[in-house]
Amino acid sequence: MPKVPAPTHDAIIGPSSKLLRNLRIKFITINMATTTLLLATIFAIILYADYTSRINTIENELEGVITEVTAPQIPQLSATQRLSTGGNAPVATSGSTSGTYSSNPGSSDVSAPTIGSSKNAESSVVLMSVYSVSENGIYTTVGNYTNAKIPESVILGANEQVLESKDANGFLPDYNLYYAKRASTTDPGDDIIAYADGSSMNVWRNLAWTLLFAGLGAIAFMFLVNIFFSRWAMMPIRMSIKQQQQFTADASHELKTPLTVILANTAILKSQPEARVEDQMQWVESTHMEAERMQLLVNDMLALLRPDGQKQNVVRERVDFTDLVEGEVLQFESVAFELGVEIDDDIAEDVYVEGDAERLGRMVATLIDNACKYAGEGMSVDVTLRKTLPNGVREKAELKVHNDGPAIPEEDLPHVFDRFYRADKARTSSKGGYGLGLAIGQEIAHEHDGVIEVESSDADGTTFTVTLPLAD
Repeated sequence: MPKVPAPTHDAIIGPSSKLLRNLRIKFITINMATTTLLLATIFAIILYADYTSRINTIENELEGVITEVTAPQIPQLSATQRLSTGGNAPVATSGSTSGTYSSNPGSSDVSAPTIGSSKNAESSVVLMSVYSVSENGIYTTVGNYTNAKIPESVILGANEQVLESKDANGFLPDYNLYYAKRASTTDPGDDIIAYADGSSMNVWRNLAWTLLFAGLGAIAFMFLVNIFFSRWAMMPIRMSIKQQQQFTADASHELKTPLTVILANTAILKSQPEARVEDQMQWVESTHMEAERMQLLVNDMLALLRPDGQKQNVVRERVDFTDLVEGEVLQFESVAFELGVEIDDDIAEDVYVEGDAERLGRMVATLIDNACKYAGEGMSVDVTLRKTLPNGVREKAELKVHNDGPAIPEEDLPHVFDRFYRADKARTSSKGGYGLGLAIGQEIAHEHDGVIEVESSDADGTTFTVTLPLAD
């Protein structure tokens, strides 16, 4: 029959590398999209809050000034801070702003900023001009409340639009001016119109650029962090996939031997159709034995690969752990004899635990079998069972299985009970194991609310210790 080649390393790792790469790409993409959306939302809120704050500031300035102008009998608003014009008539703007514009007495303030044009310098001070406009369109500057000038061509058009508007407040996009108007209380028929420059609203654009560059920097930084973090986050997945694939390859290799024997036996049986069954019994028994071996391996694989949420429920019954351990030691006397190993036991009386006797027996058998295989000819295996009181909390059953064989390498100790880990494949295979026994033993210990640990050194040998709660 043709020989089936064993899976190569590239064949095992290749598909998983592609899978992990796709997972990393999705991980980074989702994180970056979330980060970008979050930053965009935060920056939009900041820009909107800044824009709204500036509009409110301008509207409050206009409202405060025009209220003063149209109601001169009330005291000066506490929020109004007048600006000096070099000793001449004071110029004011409502709000906590300050500044100084010099002017020559009796002349127009040529140094005052100009508002109402598309090319205005941005300013933290709200620049305002206040006018009294008569019914015939003649306007007069209210100097006490003016800190900026408006070109004549602009003010004429602005006044015309404001007077035609029914709104007391608004914005003139053609002139980039906010306005507020009220009827004059001192000159019936006249209107008081206050203008505020809209240039300060342009500051949000600078803020937007600043936030944009800051956001791009943050996104670039987060991209680098995500690359590193995704690699770190995928490490357990990568290790799990690698271990599962290696486990599958090892199990496939182990299954090849019994399958080969079964196929060979059936080929022999088919070649002798006239032979009696009793004459072919050795081939039938060999086939049966190999089939049982395959069944055991498959069951072990299913037990280990079953999700934790689907683990079988442990039958809770009172188990004589003393009798169970003694029975397993007796079972392995013949095995130990064939291996040239002696089993010494020190088993305490009346040690009872709660659980599944069959599962617990398999755990004990696994530990003794493992110890006998690696003890070395002429050495001994020590099985000790006693009651102990760890941490003074509750008395427990403690089973120790010790041998003086070769120590387990230090780098392999943390992985001895890993589901898909085989420390020394050649060593394990030569002893007839599949690398599943200790993993299953740990599962059984955990099912019974216990723990299993291992210590190994060249000086002291290897000791597996199982601690289980005693039955009430």
